This record gives sequence, C-alpha cells and structure tokens, in this order.
Amino acid sequence: MKTNLQTDLWFITDEGFGINQQQEAEKKFNLSNGHITQRSNFEEYCSTETERRTLVNGIYSFKNDCKELSLLPDWTSLNIRINAEHIDLATCEIIRFKRTLDMYHGILERNFEIITAEKHHIEVSVQRFLSSHDLEVGAIKYSVKSVNFTGRIAFLPIIDGDINTTEEPEWNILQSKTQKDVAHLWIQTRKTNFQVCEAMTYDFLKNNAQIKYNPTKIEKQKVAGFSLVTDIKVGDSVCVYKFVSILNSNDYPYQELTTRACEKALHAKHIGWNELVEENSQASSSKWEPIINNSVKGLTQEEIINIFQQNNLY
Repeated sequence: MKTNLQTDLWFITDEGFGINQQQEAEKKFNLSNGHITQRSNFEEYCSTETERRTLVNGIYSFKNDCKELSLLPDWTSLNIRINAEHIDLATCEIIRFKRTLDMYHGILERNFEIITAEKHHIEVSVQRFLSSHDLEVGAIKYSVKSVNFTGRIAFLPIIDGDINTTEEPEWNILQSKTQKDVAHLWIQTRKTNFQVCEAMTYDFLKNNAQIKYNPTKIEKQKVAGFSLVTDIKVGDSVCVYKFVSILNSNDYPYQELTTRACEKALHAKHIGWNELVEENSQASSSKWEPIINNSVKGLTQEEIINIFQQNNLY
C-alpha cells in the first residue's frame, strides 16, 4: 500500500492493497458529515481484520461505566457472489487497487481489478458519501464489469447488525423487516435506551438500463435487505445504488421512527444518485469556503487533513 499525499491538497490516495494495513487505512479514510461517522471498511466481504464502525452523534452507550458513542449496525455491507463463488477480497489476486478520499467534496472512492479464487476477472468501481446536505442520509454506488466470464452475479445490499464484534452487544434488535422495496433495522441501546432505525433501498442497473426484477428479501434477526441477481456476460457492467437513512429518537418520536426512516430512504432514491452527489458536494465545499478565505497563507494539506478529521466523531 503506497500512500500519496502530494498529488492534490484535497485528496488522500492509497495505491496497492496491503492486507496487513487495512485497519490503519480504515481510520485514515474515515468519512463524516458532522452527524454520522463511518469507518472506511470495504462494502464487499474481506476476511482480514476489519472494524465496521457506524457512529451517530448523541447516541451513547456505557462501557465499563464510561460514556461512549454507540457502535451501530453497518449500513455499508454489499456482498457479491459470482455464480456459486462468494467474493472474498483477501483471497483474490489484486491486479490494481486505488482508494481516494476527496476531502473538499466529502466522497470516498475505490477502483480495483481482481481475479477471484475461481478465476473470475472483474473490474470494480465504488463511491460512497455521507450527505452534508441531509445529515441523516448516506449512499453508495457499486459497479462491476465482467472481464472474462459469463454467468450470474448476485449483490446483497443489507443493513447488518451482526457485526462480529467480540465485545458485548451495546443494543437490542427491536425489529428487522424487509418490505417490497425498503428494508430497515430498528434497535435500542442498552442502559441508555436510545432508539435508532437504519433503512435502505436500492436501484439496480445493467449496462446503464434499469433492471426489472423482484428481489429476494433478506429478513433475519440481525440483518435486513435484499438479494439482487442478474445474468452477465463478458463486457457487461452491473451497478447497484444503495440509499440509506439513519434516524434516532433524539430527533423523532419512537412511534414514528421506522416509518420516517423508510420514507427518507425512499425519498433519497427518488432524488437519485446524481442529484444527491451534487447536493452533498455543494454543501461540503461550502463548509470549506470560510476556512479557505480566512487562511492568510493558504492551507497546507496537513491543515486540511486535521480540519477534516475534527469533523469525525472518533
């Protein structure tokens, strides 16, 4: 993993995949909009040490009598299966890998090319952001192009409460539910009794055309979401857009939490990826303008990184 901090003041870039440096990179590429912070864990499965951390400002739990921000279900999960093979990034041959954090616009991007254990060759492009325009919304664009195989590809966009932490769970599941086009996980923190609902919906495209498809619902005790499957051949590109809302009982009555979260996720989908990106980019850049204008000598990249990290909740 080679880190480049010099190409542009506003970008941090890693080139090359270092499996033993993943946890360090997850911290360095944190995203936050000042309300939600998300560690930069991978969307797809990777059997290396990782910490899937979603934190919301004002949602606390107690650990050893210390008040800490509560570790919430992971909204980023989007596992992949090609034919019968479940993709594990740690076991793939990495042909190229690049990860970039755009601090000015608040967007995290990855581009990589892999050959899987079963010799499936794919190119992947991923973008993720937490909206600086609507602080309760996050979104992911996950695109896969087939280089050498024809068959079936499946995506599993989920809200994952089974985050495999060795610590005692900080919350109880109140409801896991998947409806026709939206899924949610509703939790309550132990001892502090905050309630949080994470809701998600999706768009599914092949070669830039909408796929008409009835998804398989995933509804388990700790997991809610969908399984999306389509046929694919050499040269085809498939894209999943994941739209998520994270609402909590500090801002909404308990009895409205799940309804309002699902409505907000569906509204984000209605707005669409392009407009959400534009709203986020404008809001994020506008936060920087007074800082830039008040800098007498101009900001160094170290100063930009420090300011960006001050918005994180860690």
